[in-house]
Amino acid sequence: MSDEEKATPPEGGEEPQKSEKPTPSEAAKPDASAQKPAPPRAAPVDKPATPKAPPAKKPSITFNITADPFIDRIKEIFGGAITEAVETLGQQILRVAKDRYVEMCRFLHDDGDAQFDMCTDLTATHWPERAGQEFEVVLFLYSVPNNRRIRIKVSLADGDECPTVSHIWIGANWMEREVFDMFGVKFSGHPDLRRILLPEDWPGHPLRKEYPIEYRDNEWTDKHIEYREIDYDTSLIDVKYGERK
Repeated sequence: MSDEEKATPPEGGEEPQKSEKPTPSEAAKPDASAQKPAPPRAAPVDKPATPKAPPAKKPSITFNITADPFIDRIKEIFGGAITEAVETLGQQILRVAKDRYVEMCRFLHDDGDAQFDMCTDLTATHWPERAGQEFEVVLFLYSVPNNRRIRIKVSLADGDECPTVSHIWIGANWMEREVFDMFGVKFSGHPDLRRILLPEDWPGHPLRKEYPIEYRDNEWTDKHIEYREIDYDTSLIDVKYGERK
């Protein structure tokens, strides 16, 4: 081939493609970007702890009764004998002095605007840490004509007697007997105050906080129940054990 043919490009005017493979001299050159050291990292900064929000206060479920014409009327009639008038979870509660407890119960039963003609429950609570007010008698009343409920509370010292209301609501008779049986609270004027759930000579009153739970039944059964030793034939047991061997 002549020199002109070597210098003449091929038809179509395209230059011959150069090889992409680097020459030995190019491959020997180090990569500048690979030799450049990485920039130093900034030291970690401790972020201040986010202060915790104070716990949200739970809404109070008990508040004083205000702007209730019926309760205001009771307060006006009994004055200082009403020591508390609150509402909790939709239930109205009045605390009355013991010496006017029966009078107020009679009013709630007979008054035309009240007509609390049903005693739905009568119970007690024991608070040993409240000196001079260790017990509360709690009376639950319902007015059928007015579809209204109310609770009456009376605070008592340990050993005090609560006046009976069994002559106003006959159903309170057995409820007061249960309170006497379980808590030991006596009701003055009750026609038949005796235990209703436990034997008359049962030791103590089980719903008092200091009542010992264990072994009180043993004390009573040891006193009243005669135990007898029963002889039984152990040969059957021996046979069974022999079979197992």
